[in-house]
Amino acid sequence: MRPHTKSFTKQFSSWSNRVSQHDAVNWTEQLRILNDIAELITPKLSLEEIIASIYQNVNHIVDAYQFAVGIYDEEEAVILFIGMIEDGKKIPDFVVNAIDDNRLASWCIRNEQDIFINDFDKEITKYLARKPVPLAGSDPQAALYTPLKLNDKVAGLITVRTIHKNVYQLHHLYVLKTVGNFVVRALEMAKMSSKQYVKTEGAQKEWRWSNTSQLQVRSKKTLDLLTKREREVLLLLISGLPNKSIAEKLFVSNGTIKTHTLNIYQKMDVGNRTTAIMKAVEWGWFV
Repeated sequence: MRPHTKSFTKQFSSWSNRVSQHDAVNWTEQLRILNDIAELITPKLSLEEIIASIYQNVNHIVDAYQFAVGIYDEEEAVILFIGMIEDGKKIPDFVVNAIDDNRLASWCIRNEQDIFINDFDKEITKYLARKPVPLAGSDPQAALYTPLKLNDKVAGLITVRTIHKNVYQLHHLYVLKTVGNFVVRALEMAKMSSKQYVKTEGAQKEWRWSNTSQLQVRSKKTLDLLTKREREVLLLLISGLPNKSIAEKLFVSNGTIKTHTLNIYQKMDVGNRTTAIMKAVEWGWFV
């Protein structure tokens, strides 16, 4: 049995008696499906691939008409949603302002708490002043959100939402939390892998552009999408500079750098700085 499977088994057994005594729930089957999900998730998968892998299985145990993982970028104060799926179809990537007072994703991140809604019309005021208009996908009637924590810091969130009312029970939230733990583990492994690209022997590595004429076709096509300024920003990102320092170095505002980085992420089809760095090095852009 793999370590993440043992971890889930331990967590499953710790659920409260009130949750686990639902007679109508086939706990053996749900445990099997969750173990299958754990086997599918590896750090080699992209976030979009992880979401697609989970979606194929999690719908058997919870109504996941919409399923999404949001990655929190504290420095840029945004939540990046990559690869959201609704009714089996991928939703275009989008960004949520993490300090928006009328977004459930923002509330979940800021308060570091779960959200449990079975009827938006009746229960939304527990969390927000009014029901928000969706930024992507259909208007949900019920939703579960739970924050993802990495090294005791909120790294993002995982959510399921549906167009049906009164479908969620407390054990569904625990299912979502467990799936979230699998996602966090994959993100943690990816982050650990990225450290080798940033520092060498404890000293800051000086990166420079490689000979782009030697790049593979796909790599070169993606690189050609970046503007001259975006390439300058990417080089400073991989050098380890925070946005504020990059802005000062290029004599522009923090907001301008934020716009450049989001454009870079979109063109590279990544969700955050770490993944952008890893992909840029793997594609041979820097040496």
